[in-house]
Amino acid sequence: MKKALVLIALLLPTVLLASVTETVIPSTSDAYLVVARDAMEDGDFDAALLLYEEAVERDPHSQAALAGRLVAFAESRSLESTIEVAGLN
Repeated sequence: MKKALVLIALLLPTVLLASVTETVIPSTSDAYLVVARDAMEDGDFDAALLLYEEAVERDPHSQAALAGRLVAFAESRSLESTIEVAGLN
């Protein structure tokens, strides 16, 4: 019984991590688009840019992914220049 509890205690973090990883990491271009749009809405343009780039890599003909990548790139650079002008870097 004690060995079983130790085994469960050792395996539980792995099982929990696997379930989180499965829900957090998208597997299709459309899934990346959804997560990227959420990042854009949250103002996390750098994350959105990476997510859009992954969506483009999975589907190079996706107009939504290409357009989203362009907007995320522009917003990311705009934010960087705003920070530089404000002297916050």
